[in-house]
Amino acid sequence: MERIRSSELDIDPDILADLMKNLEQLESSTDLEGTAIVSKTGLRIASSETADVVADIYSASPATLISLGEKISTGLGQGELREIVIKGIKGYTIILVGDAGNNFMLFTNCKKGYKLGYYFHKIRKAFKEMEPVLMKIESSSLHT
Repeated sequence: MERIRSSELDIDPDILADLMKNLEQLESSTDLEGTAIVSKTGLRIASSETADVVADIYSASPATLISLGEKISTGLGQGELREIVIKGIKGYTIILVGDAGNNFMLFTNCKKGYKLGYYFHKIRKAFKEMEPVLMKIESSSLHT
């Protein structure tokens, strides 16, 4: 099957279509925006149409946060890192991290803090639904 280029790496068009569909559904059912699937090494895999953000924001920064977050969480006896929430004056950035066997994270933004519990529920559910699709992406293509 022909492969197409998605942001920084080549992905099977069916896999990309499934991921894009899930990201769009997540955003259309919430006030979330700028939603993307990013590898834990910082490669953007897929993003919604509202994710018009500088590529560096999706690359080195989240990968560094995840690495630091994992060290802090484990070092303080809190167990495996699950998510990182960044609060700014205009809203929140949420990074949902898969378990240790998962090489991906879901990155999104929201402006309404009073709905964070609802957002976490929707984000976790969407990420869980995307996991089988993400597993189809060969780990070797993440390192090219």
